[in-house]
Amino acid sequence: MSKRIIGKDFKKVDARDKVTGKALYTRDIYFDDMLYMKVKRAPFPHAYLRKLNTDKAESLAGVVKIITAEDYPDLNKYGLIYKDQPVLIGIGEKMHYMGDPLAIVIAETEETAKRACELIEVEVEELEVVTDPLQALKKDAPVIHEELSGLLTDRLDKKLNPANILCDHYLEKGNVEEGFARADKIFEREYKTQHIDQLPLQSEAGVGLYDEDTGTVKIWAATQWLHDTQADVAQSLGLPKEKIRIIQPTIGGAFGKKEDISVHIHLALAILATKRPVKFSYTRKGSMITQSKRHPLIIRHKTGVANDGFLTAWQTEVIGDVGAYASSSPAVVHKGLYHCTGPYNVANVRGVSYAVYTNNTFTGAMRGFGTAQMAFSYDSQMDLMAAELGIDPAHFRLQNAYEIGSSTPNGQILTRSVNVRKTIKEVLAMTEGGK
Repeated sequence: MSKRIIGKDFKKVDARDKVTGKALYTRDIYFDDMLYMKVKRAPFPHAYLRKLNTDKAESLAGVVKIITAEDYPDLNKYGLIYKDQPVLIGIGEKMHYMGDPLAIVIAETEETAKRACELIEVEVEELEVVTDPLQALKKDAPVIHEELSGLLTDRLDKKLNPANILCDHYLEKGNVEEGFARADKIFEREYKTQHIDQLPLQSEAGVGLYDEDTGTVKIWAATQWLHDTQADVAQSLGLPKEKIRIIQPTIGGAFGKKEDISVHIHLALAILATKRPVKFSYTRKGSMITQSKRHPLIIRHKTGVANDGFLTAWQTEVIGDVGAYASSSPAVVHKGLYHCTGPYNVANVRGVSYAVYTNNTFTGAMRGFGTAQMAFSYDSQMDLMAAELGIDPAHFRLQNAYEIGSSTPNGQILTRSVNVRKTIKEVLAMTEGGK
């Protein structure tokens, strides 16, 4: 395969359609007699919904239907890994972030649907908002999800608040205590990263219709998990999978953001309720508030190194801000921990990671699945150690870098494609004055 593909030029199959404007994106798809929809979102990130009055919105000319949780009391929660996200928030239920949906508005025009959303009257009982995962870990912190037990192990630190922890993971290799005992210098630092939006050029959008002949809901909407999206829509609505068909238009960019359900379930509800074609498009602001972000991580490294520049021990704690719902957090935070030492040999490693609920926008997939944040932290730590030891940072990395036969923190033995040393050397050769 590598001889046939790598290093050879191939035409990008969809390049011509994209540059000539022939490519069909979701927003380009129209049907006769099509309706438009918008979703009324939470006015406060942590609150109980006490009243929802849709009378003024329903009386607006051009409004076809408004759907609330009272219309569909048996909807099932959804999610990529852990199904904790509600389709609609009902009276007496809790909002967990500003993107939570309260009502679906379907109208003859997009502007009418938007105006109707503004006319919906909402009364809430505000609760203390938790935006910092360190606050959420405290025993006296407000509980984000009272009804969830999470995915916790029996190794969880008893000083932490288990109610706000989605999951915990652990890593052990060699003997960290012995490694630190052999170290001539020990370094402890904390690193923090921020929320980052994936910002694909096309924000989330979908269009669909009801096929009377087959009783099937057909949806044209971009997704990175075609069959998982189909399954999640079906299980949320209590329908067989074959009654939901997801058709992939040109995707318009994703970078992880379109792994999660966005327009799909609400669009399906609108289609089933009206039996007419419906279009649902997020604004950029709506996408920013509602859909996933790259995880902010708090990363605490404690590293031991000998005076000759060889690493002896590495200990890491990772605290990941899940936001309001799980999405890909169990995988992202866990995988980030597994890359805690970067491409560097360390015989003795210990690590723990916590994925922590807050009232922030939920966090999920973005290119690298936790490794981008970890790379910032471990290479910052390497620079810190090299400077303190008075060793050239490139040389310091070279003498600790992986090679064939090296073992990763989770015990994987590397048998091929280990090019760290080669990469560093080639970069040095390209750098003015490099050796």
